[in-house]
Amino acid sequence: MNLIAKTAMTLSLAYYASMLGYLWIGQLFGLHNEVWEAFDFPTQSTTPPTWTVIVGLLITVFGLVSLASAYRGGWVILSGGPNQDFRDLGKNLRRIAWGLLGFWLGYNLLSGGMQYLIVIGLPNLEGFQFGWDPLDLDIVFAIIGIVLLAISQTLERAWLAEDETKHFL
Repeated sequence: MNLIAKTAMTLSLAYYASMLGYLWIGQLFGLHNEVWEAFDFPTQSTTPPTWTVIVGLLITVFGLVSLASAYRGGWVILSGGPNQDFRDLGKNLRRIAWGLLGFWLGYNLLSGGMQYLIVIGLPNLEGFQFGWDPLDLDIVFAIIGIVLLAISQTLERAWLAEDETKHFL
């Protein structure tokens, strides 16, 4: 299971990085149709304004770094085995939690806010349908992140109790 989880983390991060990187970096090299198709907008003959492409790229980098951080925490936990220190386990769960929350935020900024930014400057918005649901299935990332934050705080208290017991005995 350890190998399957690590392989899945590696492949999904590579997939998201290539897909989203191609979407935004491609805009800078003239591949302008991809961004319109990604948001289900009518194809335009122009690229969105450069500053919106840069904002999209920065949000993408934020989301990917957050996901990589979450995966790093999971990787360390999976590599640590059953005899992990409560403090290290809590620290890595916090890393996963904040990574998942950051990925959720980045994803929602891309799917929600960016659709409005890329159309700035277009003379006609006929045929554009703007839609965004912050409570879509991706809300699971935020929920799991919050739960892992709570668990990590409990593990920190467990480590403090364990440390106190060691010094007492």
